[in-house]
Amino acid sequence: MTGHDPNGVISKPSTAPDPARVGELLRLHPGARVVPVPSGATQIFIGQRGTSLGVLSPGQAAAVELLAAQQVDADALLDVVRGHEGEMGMLKMPGLLKRLRAGGWLSVTLEVAGAPVLTFRPLGPAVPPAPQHDAAPAELRMSRFAVLRAEGTGMVLESPLAHVAAELHDPALAGLLASLPAAPGERPGPGEPEDAPAYPVDYPEAVPALLSALARHGFLVPRSGAAEEDFRFAQWSPHELWFHSRTRVGRHDLPYGGTYWAKDVAEPLPAVRPSFDGRSVELPGVDLQALRASDPTLTDVLEDRKSLRLHDGAAPLTTEQLGEFLYRSARNRGRYQDGAQQLGDRPYPSGGRAYELEIYPLIHRVDGVAPGLYHYDPEGHRLELVAEPGPALTRLAEMSRATAQMSEPPQVTLLITARFGRVMWKYSTMGYALVLKHVGVLYQVMYSVATAMGLAGCGLGGGDSDAFALASGLPWESESTVGEFLLGSRGKEGGDGVPA
Repeated sequence: MTGHDPNGVISKPSTAPDPARVGELLRLHPGARVVPVPSGATQIFIGQRGTSLGVLSPGQAAAVELLAAQQVDADALLDVVRGHEGEMGMLKMPGLLKRLRAGGWLSVTLEVAGAPVLTFRPLGPAVPPAPQHDAAPAELRMSRFAVLRAEGTGMVLESPLAHVAAELHDPALAGLLASLPAAPGERPGPGEPEDAPAYPVDYPEAVPALLSALARHGFLVPRSGAAEEDFRFAQWSPHELWFHSRTRVGRHDLPYGGTYWAKDVAEPLPAVRPSFDGRSVELPGVDLQALRASDPTLTDVLEDRKSLRLHDGAAPLTTEQLGEFLYRSARNRGRYQDGAQQLGDRPYPSGGRAYELEIYPLIHRVDGVAPGLYHYDPEGHRLELVAEPGPALTRLAEMSRATAQMSEPPQVTLLITARFGRVMWKYSTMGYALVLKHVGVLYQVMYSVATAMGLAGCGLGGGDSDAFALASGLPWESESTVGEFLLGSRGKEGGDGVPA
């Protein structure tokens, strides 16, 4: 048993550590805040979540204080409690530790021969790992959802199915994970069976216990793959499940929402994108009062809306129609200040009035506008030439045609980009998810306007962001396509006027 002196220093046993034993050190989550309240209770918080631990006894309070200060083992905690309350006080600690573990308040470090090997850092309240199995450690492999990434100067193993992150303190563990399932050893050691696994670490006797711990948290699964064949797991690609788990609260303690985290890092982007240099096309004005009187009703528009992929080649879209469509869908109606950044105002909703979406009409055939890639200036109501026809534009047009299964390139593909910094500057964790929500509401507005105008509109499910980067010269990480909407004059309806 470890000892505890009056100065709060933890003493280690004098005996040599067992190289096969996996020890456990505990510490409060590094981001936890312990707060006493006037009622005498103790509250604990991490990020946006918290709970009350109730009124702690003197020994329990001292144990929590010690956990907040340093890593300790269970024996040391019991010593602290005994020093304050005697032997009977020690009976209260198992229940408190169970609550701290289940609530996701404790980091647990596994050590071998006195050296730290793994730390399980909680990301949220403990939940049972999703894949259940009883495979032997030698039959395990990494889950297809697990990701090993760099963090600071070390490596961290994470999974959307795990409620903890596993910090690797020994680089050899990365090789161990890559080698799973381990191959039988060529020269087993004394007392080992002929087929004992050959683990690429210095503590092979402790490996089964370490692998079992990783498996309990869902990082490892049987190599047969049966644990992840159930449809509730098989339906997810790894990146989609990661996206779902990290862009909503509940499975992590990451900063979330409008934190303005970049306020001291970079200047916010303006509400309206700076203009492109070069040739531009002025678009005709729009009489909104006349439209208020002549437009079909909302019910008519919603009930008549369809995804239309057939364009009328004999009477292509006109400059007036394109201009009216863009004006009604995406013009900027004003700029405002909220004290932190500039805000916009457009016909569709946008979280925090970020209005990070931009529209780049890829024009194949419009009366009055030469083919090319343009940017719609939402304040000047004009088209700014971005790129002349060429291989990259051909690639973009062909992607649209093939995706929509059209026989000819669409008259116009409205490439929707996001200036990511407009959203990411303010929002933590959820920024990209917010961008995709904005694409959806813009699609709905575009569908409604196209229906009201008697035009053929069709939203696409994907596009070629690299081709857009090549055509526009814009950095993929700063501004990139996140949606595509086809627009053209309405052809005779056949099998392509499919509700969608």
